[in-house]
Amino acid sequence: MQIKRAILHIAVMALVLAAGCGQLWMDKNREEARQRWSVSRAEMVTRMADGYFQRGEMGRARQTIEDLLRAGVPYCPLYVLAARMEADKGDLDAARASADHAVTLDPKSAEARYVLGTIEQTLGQSDRALYMFSEAVRLDLNQPRYALAEAELQVAEGQPEAAVKCLREAIERMPGRAESHVALGDVFAYQKRYGAAIGSFRIALRLEPQRADVKERLARALYASGEYAEAESMLADLALIQPDFASGWVHSMRADCMLATGRVPQAREIYQAQARNKQGAVLPLVGLAKCDILDNRLPNAKKQLQDALASQPQHGEANALMGYVLLMEGRPGEAMAHLDMALQDPAVAGRETVERLLAKARGDRPELPVTDD
Repeated sequence: MQIKRAILHIAVMALVLAAGCGQLWMDKNREEARQRWSVSRAEMVTRMADGYFQRGEMGRARQTIEDLLRAGVPYCPLYVLAARMEADKGDLDAARASADHAVTLDPKSAEARYVLGTIEQTLGQSDRALYMFSEAVRLDLNQPRYALAEAELQVAEGQPEAAVKCLREAIERMPGRAESHVALGDVFAYQKRYGAAIGSFRIALRLEPQRADVKERLARALYASGEYAEAESMLADLALIQPDFASGWVHSMRADCMLATGRVPQAREIYQAQARNKQGAVLPLVGLAKCDILDNRLPNAKKQLQDALASQPQHGEANALMGYVLLMEGRPGEAMAHLDMALQDPAVAGRETVERLLAKARGDRPELPVTDD
């Protein structure tokens, strides 16, 4: 009898323990299911709020995610979006806190690190921003946006060679992405390595032939490298597909290319059209003065330059040309003042030529080589 009681007691205890374990297992399953639902809901709501954000509906976007943020749902993209929204309204401290939290939630999220990097860059924390961008690249090697952000900041920090290395590595991983070739071309142009820039822009244009911005970059690089004929042809195409530039830099640079290739009458027509379209604009007046100088009509050139300098007394190219005209008129003293003014402009074209004209106006003689007696 006692044995039967013991067996019954053991059976009851086993049943009680089994029931307890079952309850714990059920509670655990319920919690896991609740967390899965919470994350699924956060994913759905975040996607909806991101759509509002992309359409510029900031109020609806913020309202959509407020409950999730208050509940502290551990979903990284939610805090990435919150960081973007805070940054958009100018609250950079809140944006940084949200982005930091996103990185904490998912240290392997390249997008979280990228967004945090953009915020740190805006706050002037360049070293931390560079680190975040490099980490974003490491975590997602196939997203050119991260490499472009890192390279852009490297150039801004005076590290163009590091930017070249970063972009070349991105191109090795993603050779078919035009934006990486464009960015590399931009860095080369910044370094005045125009031949290399031309090569990068040509590749980008072959990958995306309809991109007008790449055509513009290529035309500028061709012009800067002295390839005036090809630059003029490309600028003519741009003028056709972008007629809004009729009085802008496209036609001005095209006319300069024509001057460089001896097509003075055609260049004059463009400058005259620009002068008519925009009364008092300096660049068309300077362009017409260049045409007059090449046609040996110095009095006309002088009148154009006087009008240009009346509008912009410190214009580098206008002062340089006026110095040349005055020097040709035999008035070196007046020429010196204009040539000096031209050299104050760090972007003045043909600086070495201007310096030689200034030396001539001063009456400087070239130094003779020292010889042994």
